Parts: sequence; C-alpha cells; structure tokens
Amino acid sequence: MLLRKNIFFNYLGTGILVLAPVVALPWYLSALGPKLYGLVSFAVMLQALMGLLDTGMSQALVREIAVRFDKTTAGRDSAASLLLGCERAYWLFALCVGCVTALLAHTIVVHWLKLDGLPVAIGQEAVYGAAAIFAAQFPGSIYRSLLVGVQAQIVLNGIMSLAVLFRHAGGVVVVMIWPTLTVYLVWHASVTLIETLIRRQFAWRVLQVKRSQIKGAMAELRSVGIYAFSMAGAALLGALTVQMDRIVLSKMASIAQFGYYSIAASVALGALQIIYPLTQAIMPRAIQLRTDPVALRRLNVKLMGLIGLIVTLGAIIFITSGKLILQLWLRNASIVGEVYPILSILLLGTVLNAFYNVGYMYWLVYQKSHRILQVNALALVISIVLMPLLVSRFGSIGAATGWLAINLIGFLFSLEWIKRVSNGRAD
Repeated sequence: MLLRKNIFFNYLGTGILVLAPVVALPWYLSALGPKLYGLVSFAVMLQALMGLLDTGMSQALVREIAVRFDKTTAGRDSAASLLLGCERAYWLFALCVGCVTALLAHTIVVHWLKLDGLPVAIGQEAVYGAAAIFAAQFPGSIYRSLLVGVQAQIVLNGIMSLAVLFRHAGGVVVVMIWPTLTVYLVWHASVTLIETLIRRQFAWRVLQVKRSQIKGAMAELRSVGIYAFSMAGAALLGALTVQMDRIVLSKMASIAQFGYYSIAASVALGALQIIYPLTQAIMPRAIQLRTDPVALRRLNVKLMGLIGLIVTLGAIIFITSGKLILQLWLRNASIVGEVYPILSILLLGTVLNAFYNVGYMYWLVYQKSHRILQVNALALVISIVLMPLLVSRFGSIGAATGWLAINLIGFLFSLEWIKRVSNGRAD
C-alpha cells in the first residue's frame, strides 16, 4: 500500500516539477531574449555540472539510510548520525565550491563562451548565479536522500512541488517586471535556499532525534565512505558523459544556438523524469529483496514493463502531435524549426536511458559500483572523442546524435541484470 502511495505522489510531484519550468520557459525567453536566455541555460548547465559531485553519493545514501532506518530507536539513531555527518560535510563543501567557481568567473567566460557581443560582465553574472544556486541547492540533496530512504516521499514531493511552483511562477513575474539576468538568478538562488532549509527541518522531524543526542556521526560517515565515494566517482563519470553534448556545444556554438539546444534538452530530460517516480518508489523495496534474487527479478520485469508502456504512449503522442505541441508552447515558428529536429533525436536517447535505469538499480542494490564505473568510463571516453567531431560537422544535430550514442552504450551494458538475476545469482 505504501509503495503504491509513494508511486502516486512521486508522479504527482514529478509532473509539477517537469511542467512548471516548461510552462514558464516561453515567458523567460520572451522577457530575456535568445542571448540572455542562452546565458540562463549556461548557468543551469554549470550549476548542474557542479551538482554532479553529489550524483552517486546521494544514491548511496538512500541505500544506506534504507538499510539503517527500521523505526526502532537504534535505527533512528544510526540514520540520524549518518545524516549529521553528511550535513556538516555537505554545507562546507557547497560553500567552498561556490566560492571557487565565483572566483573563476572571468576565466570561464573569457575562455569558454561565445557571447555574440554581450559584455563579459553579463557572462560573469551567469557564473555567479550558478555558483550561488549550487551553494544553496547542494546540501538539499542529503535531506532528499533521507526522506526517500525512510519512505517519507509524500512529504518530500509536497516540499518540492510547492518550491518549484513558487520558483517559476514568481520567476515569471519578476522577469516580466525587471527583465534582467541578475533578477532571474537572484530569485532562483533565494527560493532554492528556502527549499533546502525546509527540507532540512522536515528531515530531522521525521527522524525524531535531537542533534544533542547524536554520537558517532563521523564514525557513521566513515562506515559508508568506501562505497559512497566509489559510487560518487562512478556516477560522476556517467553524469558528466550525459552532459557532454552541452559542454561541447557551449564551447563551439553561439550562445543563442546553445539556448535553442537547451530548450530541446530540457524537454528530453523532462520526459525522462517520468521514469524516476517509479525507480524512486521501488528502490527501497528492491534493497529489501537483495537476498532474494528471484523476487528481485520479478520486480525488475514489472518495472521494465511499466517503462515500456510509458515509452509507447509517449512515442505515440510525439509522433502524432509533437510539432503542434511545440508550436502552441513556444509560439514562434522559427524557434520550433530549430528545436524539433534536435528534440526528435534526443528523445530516442531518453528512451534508452529510461530502460537503462532497470540495470542501474540492480547495480545499486548489489553495490556493484565497479560496473557503473566501467560503463560510464567507456561512455565518457567515446563521448570525448566523438562529440567534438559530430558538433564540428553537424552542429546541434551532431551533439544530439552523440548523446544518443552514449545512451545506447549504457543501455546495452545494463541488460546484464536479465542474465545474472534470472540464474538466481546476485554476482
């Protein structure tokens, strides 16, 4: 019953998280113009790249919290100790990385971006904004991991949904009144900080443990260190690979063209979010089944079937109505002409990434971070070699094709779970 509730509220929350920025995007684009929106896209990408430092760590923490938390006093104390140790490390790390990024703003802008006549100072504002948003957002991931791990996902979805509505509804209002990049970035950084603090309050409330009662926080942190850091390294490579299309394009294309590509990428990644409510809700259950490979295989098959159903419905909608939906959304035929062919290719990669999540969850359950590392390292090397060649020859279409190729690699390797679990082994 709890699993079904979590899936329902995860989908409700994800729907709001995906639709709010999508609905707001035409207003942002209209108020700021293609070039400033391109800088917004660059700030989002830069913040996301810094956020990659947490990708594997947060996934490892979900597993470790789910293993520790059993609603007994000992289980709550163990989870609280782990949270406290991570909390201190995350806040300090966020501030340090944010400050270093801000100090490097001029270098990043001068040596990376093609500003198309925009002042360097405007480009630096984008970097400052990315650093501020990262510093406010990064610690929030540990509170999210705690709430997912203890299956308080209804609370988490409520917080995230209200925050994203406030962020983008308010964001549209402020940029329509004051159409500047500075106002956009200050607003988003402020709302992000408020959301993180609210997550923090609810995470500690769920545990029902006072900080003054906690002992051994650093010992708990060290106990998960090897696995967590191996997962962090493996996931970092994978997330960096997935971002490689935009990294290369931001260097080789104009800031306006990068903005158009980012619109298509935001839709493709938004579509991928449809899968995450399933995997987020199922992950704690999969961890509980780690000693029963047959039951875990049945769970994976059900997940694969649900993903297949979602993909089929999405494909029908895009093939029959995709261009019309883009026209109604963006209200600009020339922008639709730029975005549609890129989006068509990116969505194929999204489909492969969706199915990849089944095998990825299997690796997480059995702590097979070395497999994730191997696959991601191979995909990263291929993307580093392939992506610049494709972009130089085909521009934005080349970047999208490269993204499709690296997702194909991940998908093929992720099918490992079918053979190994079906043989009744967790090796």
